Amino acid sequence: MIDFVADKRTIEETIRYHRDWYEEQNANLMTSKPVLQIETDSKTVITTTTTHSNYDSLLIAVGCIPFIPPFEGLSKQNVHVIRTLDDALDIREAVRKSRREIIVGGGILGIELAAAIKAVGGNPIIVTNIDTLLPQQLDKMGSQILLGHLAKMGLTVLRNFSCVRISGNDTADGIVSDAGDKIDGDLIVIATGVRSNIQIAKNSGINVNRGILADDYMQTSASGIFAAGDCMEWKGKWIGIIPWATATARVAARNMLNFGSMRFEGITSSNTLQVAGIDLSSIGEIDPKSPDYETLFSVDENKGTYYKAVIKDNIIVGAISLGSRKVAMKLRGLVNQKVDISEIKQSLFDND
Repeated sequence: MIDFVADKRTIEETIRYHRDWYEEQNANLMTSKPVLQIETDSKTVITTTTTHSNYDSLLIAVGCIPFIPPFEGLSKQNVHVIRTLDDALDIREAVRKSRREIIVGGGILGIELAAAIKAVGGNPIIVTNIDTLLPQQLDKMGSQILLGHLAKMGLTVLRNFSCVRISGNDTADGIVSDAGDKIDGDLIVIATGVRSNIQIAKNSGINVNRGILADDYMQTSASGIFAAGDCMEWKGKWIGIIPWATATARVAARNMLNFGSMRFEGITSSNTLQVAGIDLSSIGEIDPKSPDYETLFSVDENKGTYYKAVIKDNIIVGAISLGSRKVAMKLRGLVNQKVDISEIKQSLFDND
């Protein structure tokens, strides 16, 4: 959807799977019929228009919903979130009429959205209430290098600004901090993260915490009902990334067909992505506090590259690569292979 906002994709190109794909998979797709509740005893699914009974197994894969802090003034005009294609359409149209766009949230979505708005002629500012960008993917040094990249792109980032209110009468004209400082802007997008969509499970008496609780087989507290992806929590863990979604979905699918045939054993937390066109990869333990870990760095502020390896007993257990896909692939391979790197420490970040 970010590419759609940036006018790099059409609606047709943005929709990943069209109706003919579902037909080819022999799947019956029903749209505009949100599920309200599952009656687990009678195995009945209740939607807004009808009921469906006698399922053999059922998968809840409803993903996340935007987290919207309780700011004053959220109901004003020109205040948006971005989660659906309709949201992206609304934002793209609003950018054409706005003078300054405020993105509240310095995560991946907020940065990507600001870059997309900049690409179509906007004048965005990113506002975050903490001192660093992408704290789940970067440490403080990596955040500083990323800030330099964004500055060169003409993207303004304001840190340590705790928004509490959206100003204006019926229409938003800016945001106000807890200290009373104001930033003017006539388009506000809230991109402050997501939360697991647990409402269906709660309505159905299925156990939830941060997410829908699932066991090693991805089965919930209700027999025959499984959960996977961003809406699901396993052993106290929730990771909102694609590898987590695909890995848990694979386990759920296998057990829906043949229960007990596959167990989920977790994944190494990792991200490989482009943030505003900048290659970023992080994997495993990236910012340890224990003296048991050794840390190696390579920083080139002129090139805008930052590499980091976290080592324990001569094994890389975590890494960051900002600015080079080749180095990212190399570090990722070393983390996954768990090889002794004592002989190659000096060349660890060579881009070859």
